[in-house]
Amino acid sequence: MELACPRTVRFKHWFLAAFVIAITSVSSNPAWGLITGGEGNDPIADPGWPKDAAVVFNTKSRVAHWEGPPFGGGQSHAECRGDTEAFQKVLDDFARIDTPFKRVVLHDGIGRSFWLNPNGEKDKTEKAKIDWIFMVWQPESRKRQRQLPVGMSSVGKRDPVVLAQLDVYTGGSIRWANVKVPEGIDVIDQRLESHGFATEDGVVLEGKVVDVVTREPLKATLELQKIEPQKEGGYRYTKLVEVTTDTEGHWVVKQAPQEWCRLVLSADGYAARIIGYAKYDSEPKWSEHNSELSKPGTVSGQVVDSQGRPLAEANVRIDNIDVKNVGGYEMPGESTAKTDDEGRFSFAAIPISTATVRVYKPGYVRPGLGLTIEVPAKELKLEMQAAAKLKVTVDFSAAKQEGQYLVHIGPEGGEKIGSWGGSGQIDDKNIITFENVPEGKYVIYGRPNPGSTNQSTDSKTIELKGGETTEVTLKAK
Repeated sequence: MELACPRTVRFKHWFLAAFVIAITSVSSNPAWGLITGGEGNDPIADPGWPKDAAVVFNTKSRVAHWEGPPFGGGQSHAECRGDTEAFQKVLDDFARIDTPFKRVVLHDGIGRSFWLNPNGEKDKTEKAKIDWIFMVWQPESRKRQRQLPVGMSSVGKRDPVVLAQLDVYTGGSIRWANVKVPEGIDVIDQRLESHGFATEDGVVLEGKVVDVVTREPLKATLELQKIEPQKEGGYRYTKLVEVTTDTEGHWVVKQAPQEWCRLVLSADGYAARIIGYAKYDSEPKWSEHNSELSKPGTVSGQVVDSQGRPLAEANVRIDNIDVKNVGGYEMPGESTAKTDDEGRFSFAAIPISTATVRVYKPGYVRPGLGLTIEVPAKELKLEMQAAAKLKVTVDFSAAKQEGQYLVHIGPEGGEKIGSWGGSGQIDDKNIITFENVPEGKYVIYGRPNPGSTNQSTDSKTIELKGGETTEVTLKAK
């Protein structure tokens, strides 16, 4: 979408479009993730940043900005382009921000704007070049993020509280040797030369692996696996690089391939772990990936209906794995299982942790955000209820349909974490069907996308019952 008038163009990037906002059961539909932003340097009103952060964010050097993360927002990024003199002024203003911990991180190469080139397209590379990024949190938003489940939060519960950070790329217009850093700023140097490497080493990845309990180094294997989306859905993972740790648990990869990859650690007697994702380009850089591995535990149980009858072919998933003193622990596999004829399921290699068990089966639903367990765990009993179905038709007899049109459903009384709701696009017959909905009262309405509030249909409150299909018509304006 192009707007000709304002210098700063504001619109939205939608990621992982699907129906459910607060996931109440394991589903093939991922959740909405909304990131907003725009181009240019028109001033952005202070939404509640620390005092004096707006001065840094609204620099004339800003070429783009965006706010994330999904599930709450509150983390803003100003992507900037300028020389040493321009950056020095920004850095001096940065030092005056009213927050106890301010950080500058130095990087090799030239920065790339996420907003100006979110998909890494080659013809947009030049336009997307930047020299620094200013990141700032709204304090209350960051607190809320820390309270979200591990799988939904963008910040680790044990991460240091950094409300303001400058990421500086020293391969462009900024001469770091000429920059004077004010007192009170922590500088983290991630340049290759600071870690004993050279530009010729390309993208360098380095890390150390230890046992999460004993902190002793481990003999482990790291794989860089290429991520390839498949036409039929899902991904294929192909091994590109494999290295093993030395006696100190240390590993290094030089000249990392220019691919979209995930980093997977494994060791005998431990639960495998994904320790990162990245899409590497030709810019030399260094990054550190120190990690812990956990011993595995078993999880088993049974899925039944509301009458206690076993449910076969139900999908059981374990996620939000939270390992003590580590935090989130993502596994490369073995986190989903199907129940047998007796409704039973079993997992053999889940990290010793606190985790969430979710279950999904067409025609059934288990309300809430899942069952929290301590691994190992056995004889779990997961009860599911008959689900409701809602078919919504949009009547365009009084309005002209142009572009996308969304129907929104939310619980009566408002959305909250753990409730069921979301939005979906109507089909070519002006219909959308929401399946596997927990019974209860909901409010629905429709609106064009993009569109304004006054284009929304009148809201309707409906009551859905388990095992039944309800049909509703909304009249477009």
